[in-house]
Amino acid sequence: MSHFSRIKTSITNLNILKQSLKDLNFECDIEKSHLRDSSGNLQYVDIIIKKNNAKIMGFLWNGKEYIFITDFDLWQHHNDICPENIIERILQQYAINSVIEVSNIEGFKTIETKKLTDGSVKLIVQKWN
Repeated sequence: MSHFSRIKTSITNLNILKQSLKDLNFECDIEKSHLRDSSGNLQYVDIIIKKNNAKIMGFLWNGKEYIFITDFDLWQHHNDICPENIIERILQQYAINSVIEVSNIEGFKTIETKKLTDGSVKLIVQKWN
């Protein structure tokens, strides 16, 4: 029986995903690879994410968006990572980076990015005419 959790996301931009993972201090390899769950089952992924040289999660492209894949049982060996909210952290960073990219394309410059105590992020951009 597979222990893999699969979570559909709205992530579609590979470059923004890579930057978001880097911002969260994950190593990201764009290589077709396999994750191994705690039972030894293999799952194909398009993107492999490592922490401390251990393959702990991945993303699989389904033709429209990326699916987040991991075995949360393996995370007990990584005390520095909280598995309960990792996908939320990735999605939040992806959203921030998406807004920054679109803002830059529209001629805005990022002035400040600040994480607030409630977990939300304050992003200030400006454009001079």
